[in-house]
Amino acid sequence: MIMKKLLFIFAILSFALCSCEKEEFYEEDNIPVVPESNEHSAKQQAVITKLYQVKMRRELMIPFSAYVMQINNRDYLYMIRLRFNQDLKVGDAIDFSVFSFCPNEIAQINGCDLGDGDSANQNDNNNGVGYLVASDPIEAQIKDIFSMKIRYSISFWPIDTWFIETTQGNLIFVKKSKVNTSLAPGDRIVYSKYTLYDEVLTLKKLR
Repeated sequence: MIMKKLLFIFAILSFALCSCEKEEFYEEDNIPVVPESNEHSAKQQAVITKLYQVKMRRELMIPFSAYVMQINNRDYLYMIRLRFNQDLKVGDAIDFSVFSFCPNEIAQINGCDLGDGDSANQNDNNNGVGYLVASDPIEAQIKDIFSMKIRYSISFWPIDTWFIETTQGNLIFVKKSKVNTSLAPGDRIVYSKYTLYDEVLTLKKLR
């Protein structure tokens, strides 16, 4: 009898473990796991027509420098700067490829391989202290708004994200899942963000 009970318990535990191993979603955003592949698109050529510098993050939430840019076909792209030791500017011609699973993230630029972003878990200019601190509410007006798919984790699919340029010249970004209203240039908003990078925590449109 005891043996039957032990076998029953073992069977339940085995089933639970198998179910956990098959789980392919990130709890917060229900994002499927990225396949183990860093395949790139074919190389492309473009000219930068808009350029922003932002602070982003990956798993460890430690800030790293990134470029967000618009190119002459009007697409938007972003790139991690840790392995790229050159400055870019509007008007620069670039050769680049993007990740096949993340069409907005530059994988290679001007012959430089940016890697999968794993090195972005290392702090590029500070010790990361205070990265969870939220700013005070900030009131601003939207100058421009556009969307991209960006990765908040190396291991998971990109998340649909709004990028908002304010009339003060700041560029902030927020997951679309956190915005429950339509946004357009000219709208006034109030938001709070992490103090060490430009990701928005809360956002509300003012009436």
